[in-house]
Amino acid sequence: MHLLLRFTNAIVDTCLAWFTPIWRRRALEARAMLLRYLRQNGSAVPTERRKAMQDTEQALSSALLCWRKQDALQAVQQVEENYAQLPGFRRGLLVELVESIFVITVVFLGIRTYFVQPFRIPTNSMWPSLNGIVVHPIDEMPGIAKRVWDAVTLGSSYVDITADRPMQIKSIHDERYLVLFTRTILSFDDAGKHTVAIPAASGTVIDYLRAQGKRIDTPHGPYYVPYRAGETIMKARVDAGDMVLVNRMAYHFRRPERGETFVFDTRGINTNGSATLSEQSHGTHYIKRLCALPGDSVRILPPRLIINGSPAQEEGITRVSAGRPPYKPYGYMSLEPRMVPTGYLLGNKEIHLSNSIPSRPNLREYLALGDNTTNSLDSRYWGPVHQFNILGPAAISLWPFTSHWGIIH
Repeated sequence: MHLLLRFTNAIVDTCLAWFTPIWRRRALEARAMLLRYLRQNGSAVPTERRKAMQDTEQALSSALLCWRKQDALQAVQQVEENYAQLPGFRRGLLVELVESIFVITVVFLGIRTYFVQPFRIPTNSMWPSLNGIVVHPIDEMPGIAKRVWDAVTLGSSYVDITADRPMQIKSIHDERYLVLFTRTILSFDDAGKHTVAIPAASGTVIDYLRAQGKRIDTPHGPYYVPYRAGETIMKARVDAGDMVLVNRMAYHFRRPERGETFVFDTRGINTNGSATLSEQSHGTHYIKRLCALPGDSVRILPPRLIINGSPAQEEGITRVSAGRPPYKPYGYMSLEPRMVPTGYLLGNKEIHLSNSIPSRPNLREYLALGDNTTNSLDSRYWGPVHQFNILGPAAISLWPFTSHWGIIH
């Protein structure tokens, strides 16, 4: 019976710590301080005092086990009156803070590595199933109430940047910040002294500049039209990409399934095969739909994806191939060899995914395609994803609170 109570209490005091009553938290803290002091200084404590401290600790343990509030508070009072002033009994605030940060970091890294990992979607390669970061041009900045509401519900931020002198963009690059977020740094023609940070992926910012007539793509590279003093560089609402949780445990207990959305890293994958989609090429992790498994033969007959001689029937794949709104009407599109001569899945060519390496299962091959087939840098360009690249299925869209919120299908 006591063993069951101890186990139940351990679950409550760890997993439900936020809901633990204040008196119980005080008792748990007092008991922990007693045990720590006895462990570190027990040999130096006089026998009589050590016996009294052990009795108090046992009283606390008994009260905590059976949830006896008054007994626990009496024992806490004894600790505070008799022992709290002993040198070394209470640890300094700085020590507590450092230890807390260390424990939180270890727990976070452990959860991220072995259980679930948050992933922010930077581009719209999976639209409309999942959203990347989207920039909406606006004419006027809304009031503070509207901005706060959009920040909470859509994860939106507003950008209003004006050139304070004649200037010209010289370079654009992505930068990670706060672990989960991506922003674009615009550097201007003053040797990097003047930069602007925009909370969006570079591809989205480049699309905005093209639409505004400020970026012109030439055979010799992009040309940025100079700004006049007082001219708007960007005035827009930036909607955050969906934040999803990746289930890193799932594939330890089952095999990947055709049609599900999954996340993988880009180790060993040459993602530089498309000039038109170069803004997607620098990602270290991608999210796509898993469209074919090891051993499958695959080809694209627009708008359908053909697996082993028949149109794929998995729900996520048929939504794309059907081309019904809000999905694009093109369905799955193959690449033209003259446009992408180094592509992997070109024209109606059939390819076969390897499943014949029993001694090296991490090299088995999977096909990854974006739902936004006209704007997705995926296996059509750079080939299959190997098993060692796969992190896990995208399980839940955690934020923002749009129509995508909840379980991912």
